[in-house]
Amino acid sequence: MIVSRISCALSASPFPAIDHANWVPAKGISASFDIHHRGTSILLKYMVREPQVRAVNTAFNSPVWEDSCVEFFIALEGDNNYYNFEFNAIGTVLGAYGPDRSSREWLPTESLQMIRTTPSLGRGLIENMEGELSWELDIILPVKSFSFHQVTDIAGMKTRANFYKCGDGLKKPHYLSWKQVQTEKPDFHQLGFFGNLEFAF
Repeated sequence: MIVSRISCALSASPFPAIDHANWVPAKGISASFDIHHRGTSILLKYMVREPQVRAVNTAFNSPVWEDSCVEFFIALEGDNNYYNFEFNAIGTVLGAYGPDRSSREWLPTESLQMIRTTPSLGRGLIENMEGELSWELDIILPVKSFSFHQVTDIAGMKTRANFYKCGDGLKKPHYLSWKQVQTEKPDFHQLGFFGNLEFAF
């Protein structure tokens, strides 16, 4: 996938689907994403439909994967480590860096504070909401938030990445991905299953 460089709001269509239901069925759940960049920032948009929304984590690096959650994992060019950025439906951010699931370092608060999220459901706590629900999340991810690198402009960079939708703490946990993850047990931390993502000039 080649990511274009734009200077306006996210607008590309159709949107790539996050439609590989890994490990368990995901009936009634769908997700897609849009991605662009402005050189110094990556622009992400997630669009989700699901029968239950939960979003109770409000602090940086809290367990947002237990909520209605979308995720962006990315390995920068020439690096066998990767960043995982995870967001719940009210925009709470988690970020870490490392080579695998068990060896990760939290991104510092000052890096996470740079990230801007705009949740369609607002920022209020959601303990449980049920029905035919739709929500969106817009994200501006400055490349300066890649705090283990000295990136000033991502244009021209070839990376590896995957996009996810999960909800470990929901009534029906699910693990959707853009690129399929072929492991026996649920584990998104699989660099070998990332897809190619190139940020065009």
